[in-house]
Amino acid sequence: MYLSTQQSRRLAELCAVMASDATKVQLLQSLAQPLAQFMQADHLVSRQWDAGQKKYAICASYNVKPSRIRAYEEHFQFCDPITPRLRLLRQPARVSDVCSVQELEQSEFYNDHLRQDGIHWGVNVYAYQGDVCLGDLVIYRARGREDFSRQDMACLNIIAPVFTAALSRLEAVHAAQPRWMGHNEAELRRLLMGRCQLSPRETDVVVHCLHGFSDKEIANLLQIGFTTVRYHLGHAFEKLGVQGRTKLARQIGQLLSQA
Repeated sequence: MYLSTQQSRRLAELCAVMASDATKVQLLQSLAQPLAQFMQADHLVSRQWDAGQKKYAICASYNVKPSRIRAYEEHFQFCDPITPRLRLLRQPARVSDVCSVQELEQSEFYNDHLRQDGIHWGVNVYAYQGDVCLGDLVIYRARGREDFSRQDMACLNIIAPVFTAALSRLEAVHAAQPRWMGHNEAELRRLLMGRCQLSPRETDVVVHCLHGFSDKEIANLLQIGFTTVRYHLGHAFEKLGVQGRTKLARQIGQLLSQA
């Protein structure tokens, strides 16, 4: 494998990002754009698997519309013919390695979802800790571009163990953080999306709010507009019957104590 001086420098910068002192969401969002550019990709998303609910939530993205993210989280992940096959491999792999172009183009997932943004070629990178999937990266190129090459895959095979090590480290840090009334974040999210009936995005905003992030910081972390943060937070306040962050934290504490 040959890398130019510029490619080598960018690869080193990506490794530096993954070794940085950041939260998981901050790291994934910081990684999204430079990794997509390094791979000469048009779009990128990073997902978190919720084993309890058996569904993905998108943690970070590059050049993906919020409406596409919501559509994937609410519907298209459940008719995705690609991810189950790629996930079994537990290593960087192209969509074309597990699914023919003909099969893909006949699927609802492609015609009603991927094609809406001109997406055609894809590659996945998974991070596993034992049998637990810590997260993944889904990198896309548009129709009319070439599929990912052997050299592209060789680069991802360098990045994959560093990515896995970074998520494993942050998972350990997260496990050591204070819990809400004896509950961890996964349990908090289940409460918010279950009993409280918050949407996945409203839940993301509330969780970041409880972590102490400002509206502007939440907008940057979730790659959404400041007004969108206020919109989701307003809906969350209404569903929870509170006004303001202080009362939000108090209400969440009361609900968790009753769980």
